[in-house]
Amino acid sequence: MIDDAVVAHFTSQLAGGAGIAAQRLHLALCRAGVKSVLHFGAGEAIDSTMVPAFQNRTFFWRNAVALANSWRGRRQAKGGFVTSPRWVRKTPIQRFSGLPKVTNLHWVARWLDLPSFLGSLPPGAPVVWSLHDLIPITGGCHYPGECDHFTRQCGNCPQQRKPRPRDDTYKFFRIKDRCYSEKNLHLVGNSEWTTSQIRRSGLAKHAMSIHTIHYGLDVEEYKSVDKLCARRALGIPDDRFVVGFACMDFSEERKGATLLLEALRTLPAQKILLLAFGVGKWPRASGIGSMQLGALNSLQLQCLFYSALDVFTTPSRAETFGNTALEAMACETPVIAYAAGGLTDVVADRETGLLEPEIGSVPGLARMLQWMWQHPAERRAMGIAARRRVISHFTDDMMARRYSELYGRLLSGSET
Repeated sequence: MIDDAVVAHFTSQLAGGAGIAAQRLHLALCRAGVKSVLHFGAGEAIDSTMVPAFQNRTFFWRNAVALANSWRGRRQAKGGFVTSPRWVRKTPIQRFSGLPKVTNLHWVARWLDLPSFLGSLPPGAPVVWSLHDLIPITGGCHYPGECDHFTRQCGNCPQQRKPRPRDDTYKFFRIKDRCYSEKNLHLVGNSEWTTSQIRRSGLAKHAMSIHTIHYGLDVEEYKSVDKLCARRALGIPDDRFVVGFACMDFSEERKGATLLLEALRTLPAQKILLLAFGVGKWPRASGIGSMQLGALNSLQLQCLFYSALDVFTTPSRAETFGNTALEAMACETPVIAYAAGGLTDVVADRETGLLEPEIGSVPGLARMLQWMWQHPAERRAMGIAARRRVISHFTDDMMARRYSELYGRLLSGSET
């Protein structure tokens, strides 16, 4: 299967939203009979179709990577996150196993060296790039916020410690401009918002086509557990209003943990429990009962977590899609969020949850929490509607079919 793969996926790691989305797509394609292989840099493969490559297992490469990340980190402003299209070693596609008919990139920062990888592809070879954040279309930032420099050529980046017209982001943008030139490149946004940002980018001129294909998940695996059973399994009192939160790094300001804690202080502390899973430094939560479950790598434990909740919160200031919101909805739990980015594709306002239009508003977040607390019957109805929405719009079978159709058009030469 690997040597004659129709499509080869590439992702820096199997963990995190992008890695999980890449795995879900790859596995759904395999189930649909597509010859697919997933190459990755960090993580543990679950079967022979997932192949590790360029892993930093030796002393030399671990130190080379640490030095590269440290050097870049010192050049960034506090809270900034910019990645280079270059990496510490060359990664031509010939170093992987076999040449695929279609190359599908995912989140490949800090793993693939774009100049050597894209430069090694045969002329005209189709490249699909699934965007999980905005790195491929900016000078290296994941989320530009209010900055619109990526619509031209980047530079003077507010995420750099010393912004200059020709700072790192300007250089990185120019490298991508050269790498993408004359490539058979097709960009896929995971939401309408992501796709709209692609079209705004000064690098979009190199794309032969631009599409939106939503994430999907296996609704036979992600499904609800009886709420009382889930709570008792986790040791949660039956009479608490349980609010959920999840992310890879609690301290990442964009994810909004601090905003959520402020909003929760408007509810009676003795009636509330904040249940969270993820890693990183948890913000101070004085006066609020909370339980952190750590990293839940087991799908069964994740379903237990989502099913124990009365409401799941995604108070992100920016989000290309919202994997955790989708998982919660599949487990019949309504979602409250800011109307930020791709979350507006996922959550149907007042049907499967609530959306606050003023992004970053603590009073708005508090109002949504209070409404959910005070309306248990409506809340339960929203949870049922949420799963129906996932089944009708966001299954992994749908995602795989849409990608398969795109691959087919590329191979037949009908996609322009």
